Amino acid sequence: MKYVNTNDENFFDPTPKLKSSPIQIKFISFNRNDCKCFYCGEEYIKALFCSWQKYCIRCLSHYVNEITADNNIYLDLYLFTMNLKCNEHEISKIKESQNIHECCRNCFQTLCFKQIPIYYFYYKVSSPYYNLYKNMIESEKNCKLCGKTLQELEKDKFKLCSDCYLISSGYIKSTLNEKPIPIINLPWWHNISRCDECKLKLTFTSESQKYCVNCYIVYTGCRYCLTTNVIFGFTSFFGSTNQSQCKKCKRVSSIIFDITNFNSGNSDLDEFLLKLRLDCYSNLKLNEFIDEIKNNNTHFCPLSIFNSINQDAKTLIEWVPYSQFTNIKEIAKGGFGIIYTATWLEGSINKILNIRKRRENETVILKRFENSRNISKYFLNENLWFYKGSYYILVIQYAPGGDLHNYLQKNFTEITWNKQKLAILWQISEGLETIHKAEFIHRDLHSGNILSSLLNGKRYQWQIGDLGLSQPINSTSSNNEIYGVIPYIAPEIFKGSVFSKNSDVYCIGMIMWELTTGRKPFDNVEHDINLVYKILDGERPEITEDTPECYANLMKSCWNSDPKKRPTIIEIRKTIGKWFFTNKNIEPFNQAELKRKELISLDKLGPNFARISHPRAVYTSRSLSFLISKCSSINHSKEYTSIELDFDIDIERSKVHGTKRNIEELDIDSHGDDGDASIKLEKSKIFPQIC
Repeated sequence: MKYVNTNDENFFDPTPKLKSSPIQIKFISFNRNDCKCFYCGEEYIKALFCSWQKYCIRCLSHYVNEITADNNIYLDLYLFTMNLKCNEHEISKIKESQNIHECCRNCFQTLCFKQIPIYYFYYKVSSPYYNLYKNMIESEKNCKLCGKTLQELEKDKFKLCSDCYLISSGYIKSTLNEKPIPIINLPWWHNISRCDECKLKLTFTSESQKYCVNCYIVYTGCRYCLTTNVIFGFTSFFGSTNQSQCKKCKRVSSIIFDITNFNSGNSDLDEFLLKLRLDCYSNLKLNEFIDEIKNNNTHFCPLSIFNSINQDAKTLIEWVPYSQFTNIKEIAKGGFGIIYTATWLEGSINKILNIRKRRENETVILKRFENSRNISKYFLNENLWFYKGSYYILVIQYAPGGDLHNYLQKNFTEITWNKQKLAILWQISEGLETIHKAEFIHRDLHSGNILSSLLNGKRYQWQIGDLGLSQPINSTSSNNEIYGVIPYIAPEIFKGSVFSKNSDVYCIGMIMWELTTGRKPFDNVEHDINLVYKILDGERPEITEDTPECYANLMKSCWNSDPKKRPTIIEIRKTIGKWFFTNKNIEPFNQAELKRKELISLDKLGPNFARISHPRAVYTSRSLSFLISKCSSINHSKEYTSIELDFDIDIERSKVHGTKRNIEELDIDSHGDDGDASIKLEKSKIFPQIC
């Protein structure tokens, strides 16, 4: 394994004031959560002022017995001799020692290991050792190893000298995809139990090696130098070819892992997850990270500065084992499969103030796709997965507030024009803007996919969910299936065009209309080819009397038949923001609210006015490829042939709701005695009705 390092490998020493120990340092654990010693089984005890630092007193005594008394410093730590009158003092009775072999092995206690970073020192004021604690904190103003004065920080904050603890980085070449794999060489013993990136519990393969099955990050420690290498990926899936070398003593160790832990059983999924991780890690800003280290002239907080490298990393898709889920209950059947609620034991990542934690025992939604045994790359677009018995299931954030349509049904009379409607719409537009900025399109946006959570029991937070059909803008998927809900599908899609940002904006127009009525668009008609043709002819839902003109104009521009004439989601979000946040044009919304209340009192709007939905109005996503194929074939033919049968034609009164036709020539051909007829429209002009 060849390193391509930013530093000179032959001369670089991560801890220049310390020497590599001649024997292994076995008395500390590589897992801060361990309770018993890996080597002898003895119960660990905690360092007096650092509860996350544990050590085995038996193995420490053996180390002191075996180490040769010399002037070399192998460990950076604070020690305390508890009993100065001990008759068995063998070397020295000094209160604090620089070298561990200068202490009495019978009565000393460890206060703190400087080579095992924590965030803060901690001790209670009422403790009998509090004065000792204050003395240690006072001594932290100067580096114990080189004597340099350390710049004042929070007095209890753990810090390391920037001259005595040096971080480096490098790369090794992966045979899996020929890309460089980043390595960070830490000058301390990184005894974490959870992955720095995803916070999942690490898999430990030895007393000095661990890895994350989700992120493919490997941590290897050197027990002679108490340094740690963090390797962001594997060079191959053959353990013998993966190695790690200590930057200080140059010892090489083989990386051990179980390849079955990384296999989902589906080659497409495995390839997808591997590529995703290696692509993400190849973009880590290691040079910027090292520069940040160098800018710390006196000291640095090791855990804080190391975590900073992950702040710009993307949240990775996870493959979640089925054993992580309990309390699985079926709640509904959607357009693609079955919906469940479940408890996820580890939970998803929650990032607050740049600190990542897991939401343990989190309630989530599971969405199992029908016929998913042979899932392809086409469906690898949602956030999280788990696998069982050849079925693949999406893990989706649970939204206890339900979807937008149900919210409107329950609360329509209280949702005002000048407050809630604009607030909801602004949050939705902000969510879609985030998707579009990432160069993705949603493709299946409707009120059933707009979900809410109640923050602090007071304010609703609206989010766009169900990204199972979302794809990159430039996606060239070989899957020809088109799914969706007819009233929310932009007319150009029925003509054979591909989904785009503009088609998502069309959906926003329909959601805007739903906010004005509390009803889903076209809920009073059957969702079949006839509705598709009406939409192609320009028919749109009827705008309510209380809708402000500026709002109606924005809504109509969103559902314009020409996708090029629709606004961008950024323009929509900014327009709504001006209305809601700056109170520009707020007066029309105040007047609209008065009109809305009047219409509700007259039962012309609201729950008492809502019509019963047509039994064949379908609002779950389904395959529309047959309808689109039929529309596309007609659209590309030289003649426009209606599928309407057995009807009377009144040229003077020929109208479709929402449109009017100026028909210059009408030619009717009959075919046989079965009553079939086709209508040929030439030079036909369709004008959208002005509301």
